[in-house]
This record gives sequence, structure tokens and C-alpha cells, in this order.
Amino acid sequence: MKSVSWVRLGFALGVSLLLAACSGQQVEQSTGAPPLREQTQSEYRMLLDEARQLSFTLDFDRLRMAYVKSSEYNPYGGMKLDGLPEAYSSVEQADFTDCLRNVDKVLAYNYMSLEAHMIGVLCSGQAGELEREDLHRYMVEGLMTSIENSGDGKSQASAFQTISTSELRGYIRLKGLQVLDQSIVYGKQGIYDKMQVRDLESGEEYPLFFNVSQQFVRSSMEN
Repeated sequence: MKSVSWVRLGFALGVSLLLAACSGQQVEQSTGAPPLREQTQSEYRMLLDEARQLSFTLDFDRLRMAYVKSSEYNPYGGMKLDGLPEAYSSVEQADFTDCLRNVDKVLAYNYMSLEAHMIGVLCSGQAGELEREDLHRYMVEGLMTSIENSGDGKSQASAFQTISTSELRGYIRLKGLQVLDQSIVYGKQGIYDKMQVRDLESGEEYPLFFNVSQQFVRSSMEN
């Protein structure tokens, strides 16, 4: 069976990102507010419900930050979840039904996995499930736009803000980049992943900086 090119997927989705235009609305807190942990948890679930409904007004920046503050936050974002390696394997085997089954397994536990939605776009499209493809594409475009609005990645000061390993890996794949080298950099404003990458279309090589402080803080708390 013919394998699937992740680079082609990245370039195709990259064009569609230009059409993403989500804006957010603030929600006032009631006077009888619950404790902070319950507030943040409720906010994440509320915003996640909007995401599942493909809301045109959902603020993805707010969704991502609410997720980080919730008890459901996973700093790996998919890498250590059952189903993600199997989903990648299913794509290479062009078994798109099995791919979607594994994507569902990941998203049932972590709906914020950029990689799972990225794979879901491809597999649902190949399986002819167009409504599902729209759902996954909505999440990919929203998450990618939020990341790209956080900086330009050219330095520590303007590093992309990522909240999980899945976001970072998904971003690299969707932009059609190959990682040549990776190192952790400790700066005054946080912890950074410095990725030396090559653009697989142009061949250009350059460094990209990602602020991964959120992942490191939660990971250290869990270890």
C-alpha cells in the first residue's frame, strides 16, 4: 500500500491556516464563585464544549490556558497516551479505519492533542468522513493559529508558547520541517526547546525557539 507523506499534509493544512479567524469573548464570574481549582476546571470543560461544537467565537488562547490550569492537563499532550503510536502506524499502512479508532482513543483522554487531530484530518478525509474531517481541521487550525500568534520563534524573547510535547511535535510536522538538532536552554524568562530545523521544501536551515516552561513545571511536579 502507498504510504502517506506528512510533508504534503503539512503544506496543505498550512494554506488553510490562513483562513482561521477565531476571536474570544470573556465570561463574567458569578458572585458565588467556587474555589479557584473548580473554576479553572469548569472553565476548561465549558470551553471544550464550545470546541466540540465548532464555535466561531472560541478563544483558543483561553482554551489552552484553561487546559493548563485544569487537573486534566497532560504536559506530553499525546506522546505517552495509548493510541498515538498506533495511529501513526495505521497511517503508514493506509488503514484509515484503524487510524480513526486510535485517534478516538487518544482524544477520549486528551482532546487537546494537536498530533491526534492532525492525524484525524488525514484519516477522516481518506475515509470519506467529511464532517469528522471538519471537526479535526477546526482544532488543528485553532491550535496552530494560537501557537503562531504567541511569537515568531526566532529568539527566546519571541519564542512560540507551547503547552505540550504534542503541540511542539505537531507544529514541526505541520510546517514541513525536519529536526536536525534539539537542546534545552534555560533563560531568565523560562525554559526553551531550541530546535535546529530544515525546511523540507526550500532546504533552508534555521533555529526555532519554543517556550516549554509549562511542560517542565508540571512534569517536575509529577516526578
